[in-house]
Amino acid sequence: MGQPQVPVPAGPPATPRSSDTTSPTHTLLAIPRPTPSTDPAVKQQVEDAWSEFQTVAEKKGVSQEELANAYGQMGMVYHAYGFVDAAAVCYRDAHFLAPREFRWPYYCGRLYQDEGETKNAIAYLKVALELRPDDIAVLVSLAQTYQADGQSDLAKGLFEKAVAVDPSQAGAQAGVGEIALSKGDFALAIRSLEAALKLQPEATNLHYPLAMAYRKMGDVTNALAHLQKKGSGKPTVPDPLMDQVMDLKRGQRALWVQGNKALAEGRLADAIKAYEEMLATADKADPIPRIHLGVAMAQAGDLKGAVEQYQQVLRMAPGSAVAHYNLGVLSLELKSEREALNHFNATVALDPGFRLAHFQMANVLMREDRFAEAASHYQRAIELGFDNEFVRLMKAMALVRIMRYADAKAELDNGVAALPESTDLALALARLLAACPDASLRDGPRALRLVEQLLKSNSSPDFELLETYGMALASVGKFREAANLQSRMIADLEKMKKNDVVAELEGNLGRYEHGQTCALPWRDNDPIFSPQPRKMVLFVPQRGGPR
Repeated sequence: MGQPQVPVPAGPPATPRSSDTTSPTHTLLAIPRPTPSTDPAVKQQVEDAWSEFQTVAEKKGVSQEELANAYGQMGMVYHAYGFVDAAAVCYRDAHFLAPREFRWPYYCGRLYQDEGETKNAIAYLKVALELRPDDIAVLVSLAQTYQADGQSDLAKGLFEKAVAVDPSQAGAQAGVGEIALSKGDFALAIRSLEAALKLQPEATNLHYPLAMAYRKMGDVTNALAHLQKKGSGKPTVPDPLMDQVMDLKRGQRALWVQGNKALAEGRLADAIKAYEEMLATADKADPIPRIHLGVAMAQAGDLKGAVEQYQQVLRMAPGSAVAHYNLGVLSLELKSEREALNHFNATVALDPGFRLAHFQMANVLMREDRFAEAASHYQRAIELGFDNEFVRLMKAMALVRIMRYADAKAELDNGVAALPESTDLALALARLLAACPDASLRDGPRALRLVEQLLKSNSSPDFELLETYGMALASVGKFREAANLQSRMIADLEKMKKNDVVAELEGNLGRYEHGQTCALPWRDNDPIFSPQPRKMVLFVPQRGGPR
């Protein structure tokens, strides 16, 4: 069936408000007709919805309000089944026809947010926020989108407003905490993340940022305690409108989307149930249900059950790079790094562009002291688009360990230029400039400037920053100041009974007291050279649903 021409309603269309920069021009957009799923239940639902939409659109004397609702309802059905382009057009047309109706810009913003299209998401969610300034769901959604877009100050204000409106919302408290952590306000990060966890103990993925905040405050005991509790459960915010979209889903794709939603929200039993139903009714040769089921089982703690699912996938599809990658991740969780490395090698052999596998391989190689190989895989991950401060930092650390100091310095210089907000890259560069074993690469004045800038922006400097400050002071001949700083650090650590760290600091204290600089930016046993597995990150196809 071809796409019918959708009539423009009688009378002039509603004119968008001047502040609404996202509305289409003064004509309705034609709705794309996606090919419905081969699942009969899904196909029937989409066709039924289209038929109902046509009935309203072709009705003589239809009001703009009725037509707007018809477009919006059609958009919700397309949204439910992942037909993004068609859903977006429906929502935009609905908003054009009814610019004071909250649902349509909100749904459009959420659609774009879930697709990672942050600019469009921000534009529509801002419109929704104008219509409902105190709505928790839109406040948190817009804040999360600003955060994803790198606009942390705007995100911070919205998270704080959401907390002020309703302090019982864990998603808002978590947002405040994560922003505070990124800005170095570790005390606020701890208060907010602890509050979020108290409200939603099942939001176990908050244990990791909370552990990092405690680590930065020097509280190793609490940091380790939270690291041991880290999981995949995310904080949630009640969202009745999105629940209505989810309620529209039926059929195989319905089970897929329901399982994904349950998985994202940490409702692992529900996710497993949906994926098992998917497996029972899907094509037996289709690996997708097992891939999803393996993820849910692993996150629920059944690692061996997940391994069995991926081994079955490899029996069905020996060339599955995803199955090899996920088996590699599970092998890390089961403390079998050699087996993990074998699976990651198989992954990149099958799919050289699998950037997460290059990244995971590099981390394992670092822990095995195979630093040159690690550096090459970090570089490959960067080339493939997995480019962030951690990958750049670890590549530089691998180069340091093989004494390619000039290359390490160049990597850190490039990283600081590309990511000027990165404290870790700036701190590592300062260390190398202050205490590089190759004296020709040292630049004490620049090292000191970098550290002083970090101190200005950090109200609670951690151990690593203060230690680097001492190195930088010594590198410009300020040995007395460096020694005094080192002595104060040692005294504080002795009070906390951290004698192992004290012994390491005393070596540099002796150098500073004798007018000598530090010539070892990192000790060989520094944990930075042995990146530990973080949160389990299994890979699952995100687009298209089951074949």
